[in-house]
Amino acid sequence: MKNSYIFILFVLFYLIGIPQNADAQEKKLTFRFSILKSNGDPQPGVILRISGETDDHTADEQGNITFEYTWNSDNYARVYLYFPEEKDRSVKSFILEETETDKIIYLDRPEDIATFKQQNTTIPVSGIIRHNNGKAIEGATVSIQGTGRKTSSNANGEFHIDADYTHNITVRADGMENQSLSINDFLENRDEPREIIMNPKNTYQVYSVVEHMPEFPNNGMKGFMNYLKRNLKYPDWAKKAGKEGVVVIQFIVERDGSISSPSIVRHLEASMDTAALDVIKAMPDWIPAKDNGKTVRCKYSVPVQFKIEKPKPAPAAAKPQKPKANIKPVESDSLKTDSLVTDSLHSILPKDSLLQKKELALPADSLIIPADSLQTGVSDTIRQDTIKATVNHSETDTQPRKRNIFVRFFRWLFGIKDK
Repeated sequence: MKNSYIFILFVLFYLIGIPQNADAQEKKLTFRFSILKSNGDPQPGVILRISGETDDHTADEQGNITFEYTWNSDNYARVYLYFPEEKDRSVKSFILEETETDKIIYLDRPEDIATFKQQNTTIPVSGIIRHNNGKAIEGATVSIQGTGRKTSSNANGEFHIDADYTHNITVRADGMENQSLSINDFLENRDEPREIIMNPKNTYQVYSVVEHMPEFPNNGMKGFMNYLKRNLKYPDWAKKAGKEGVVVIQFIVERDGSISSPSIVRHLEASMDTAALDVIKAMPDWIPAKDNGKTVRCKYSVPVQFKIEKPKPAPAAAKPQKPKANIKPVESDSLKTDSLVTDSLHSILPKDSLLQKKELALPADSLIIPADSLQTGVSDTIRQDTIKATVNHSETDTQPRKRNIFVRFFRWLFGIKDK
């Protein structure tokens, strides 16, 4: 009987506690998310899905997504974000929180990042630099490698700087190992500064990124390439077979500039790998790396290229020039006197010449120049048979005969009038 009362009381307490517990656990909340690119521009079209839900929510032209959700403290709801062109692969996920109903989320498409790199777009980032014992580090140098942009941390270890997608962010502090980060490390949670933990360094530390990287002693990388060109031994079989490629070798430049621990990080072929290692081992000492004014050991990688030089094409032979035609001048003695016909004279002489004018036309009855009417020597030079005009024998004797134009010219010249 006693057990029956206990069971009834247990059931009553359970039934009474259900509605009260349900009211305490569930809340209907309105969530507002803004989806933006890293540079602050809207990222429209992003799809939001909640685990266990069937409805999708899509960002509008301003990148905003607003929806209502019954939030339960006992059950964690995970949100997944997708780009519309890849609905099967989420690009970001997080847990819905009661305290984060209004939230800014930064998402970049691959084409956005390519545009940022091309335009060298800068994005403000912030961080806090701490010792691994938890203390803030003041005066640490934060620089954007290769750009000249740098800043220092304040007494609380905080810093702010404009970063980009092309160059790494390097953090240096006295007695600490250097750190190199990308802009993505800072954009994962832009609402809070990125915490950077620095570890003490020792004298045997090998660095990958320093303030002044090691250099080949003669003209830097250009001199290194010239050294390879002069000293790299191309395996005979590889050259005959036309085998080409690149071997990447990594080594340490010690504090005295000597080369140690060369190793192949990208292979090509055994004999070619060996040739590349041999030429690296025979290198002269390099100019050692420096960081914060101190000489340090630094890891360095170089490419050793095997490429067969093709002979330059011979210059094209000059085309033989055609011999010029040997045109002999026509001597005046070779011209026949009977070639001076009327049509040739008219084609040679200008239209306004004396021979072309009608008023200077000579009478037709002066076919033959009398010998006594010409000046001395003229009758010897101009023969009677060379100045006769061709006469149309079909005409009657009474019809005036047309004189040769050459005859008419000489008659006019010497003032001989027709009778």
